[in-house]
Amino acid sequence: MNISIAVVIFLLTVFASISLNGIMRNIAKNNRWLIDIPDKNRKFHLTPTPVTGGIAIQIAMLTGFLALFFLADFTIQSEIRNLPLTSNSINDGDFHKKSLKLENSDQNEIFDLLISETQSNNESDFEVQLQGSDEVVEIKMLENGVFRVNNNGNFSDYVIENGNVVSLAGDVSESYKFSGSKPFEINKFVILFIIFGLLLQAFTLVDDAWGVNPKIRITFQVLLNLLFCLASGIYVNDIGFGIGNENIQLGFLGIPFTVFCVTGIINAFNMIDGINGLCASMVISALIGFIIITGLDVVNYAFVIAFGGIFGFLIYNLGVVGEKRRVFLGDNGSSFLGFFVAWACIYLSSAENNFFNPVTALWLVFIPFLDCMNVILQRMRRGKKLFSPDRNHLHHLLMKREINPLTVLSYIFLISLFFVFIGISLDYFGISASISLLLFLISGSIYLYFTQRLSE
Repeated sequence: MNISIAVVIFLLTVFASISLNGIMRNIAKNNRWLIDIPDKNRKFHLTPTPVTGGIAIQIAMLTGFLALFFLADFTIQSEIRNLPLTSNSINDGDFHKKSLKLENSDQNEIFDLLISETQSNNESDFEVQLQGSDEVVEIKMLENGVFRVNNNGNFSDYVIENGNVVSLAGDVSESYKFSGSKPFEINKFVILFIIFGLLLQAFTLVDDAWGVNPKIRITFQVLLNLLFCLASGIYVNDIGFGIGNENIQLGFLGIPFTVFCVTGIINAFNMIDGINGLCASMVISALIGFIIITGLDVVNYAFVIAFGGIFGFLIYNLGVVGEKRRVFLGDNGSSFLGFFVAWACIYLSSAENNFFNPVTALWLVFIPFLDCMNVILQRMRRGKKLFSPDRNHLHHLLMKREINPLTVLSYIFLISLFFVFIGISLDYFGISASISLLLFLISGSIYLYFTQRLSE
């Protein structure tokens, strides 16, 4: 990941989010649509407030994603050609837009090459623009994936390995050397995430506007996640621990297990959205964990974009621009953010990526997951419906102790970060998944005991 590009993308997404939140808020106000009306039971805000934060965040994130096409190197995997929305112009092999530095060792000059691929038969010709020079360089990609550079009859061969350009040793000219950054990858999972995220957003907007029966909402989420699993081929198969030296493989049961987990996390983030900034801060704590775990990998662009979208929303949600200009996430926002975090956990812990053990994902969503579990257990014990609203969430229990909402938000955010750091530390130092799970269960039991005491 290029740090300077990441900073530009972050600032661009923040600006887009701030602008879009203001625009969507005004549209909702003027049309008296998607407005949360205060009551004397659970909604204690003083004035009717738009619930358009989720729409603005998602559009801002899409804006940041599209900006990457102009600012960063990218690779579009060839598997995308199988998607119905894909142009036939992408044939066999990957499409690369890659900025390479061409250094002339004799003249000590550096030029930027912007390469776009057009493919025919078994070879790929590249159009090359040497920025800052009138010099013409011809590049051809051979059948075996070798880049052959022809500079006025002076030939050099190179290959791309793990996103880096590597010179081939042998009878090739060394008058030019290449260096390049690893491009961000646009694969089938990324495209499908955008499509299914928009579908979830559309459904939850209907829920925010007119209300949807909870059973219908859960059924839709289950079907959506099931189709996502089947279309992307990404799901939890290896749960990260097992008996002896063999991890437990879920096989075909991995798909329903994944659907259950993602649906649960979506609703956990939705349920915890009870005070300003809380749901968004839980996502931020998870994003911090993702960024630390993945280091400077190009996947961080996605987390930088999400960070920017949420940051712009919090400007309104926390009243920075004025109490009367507040915006809420709504179900459309909290559900989408839960969807984002859940699928990020599954994607990063999958066998294809293997950034962390699947058990580590539990630590990244520690507070939303256990808060949801605690509320469900409380409702079952009292014989109440699972989806009936109440005031037994952690933030409600703390506010009953006359702690102001901003302090409650700070406490819960810091607690969440604490457990995120525990989880990623256990993973970083190679602690077995079984021990990590055991420590999670112990920590979770302490949390549940603490919340039970608070409710007394």
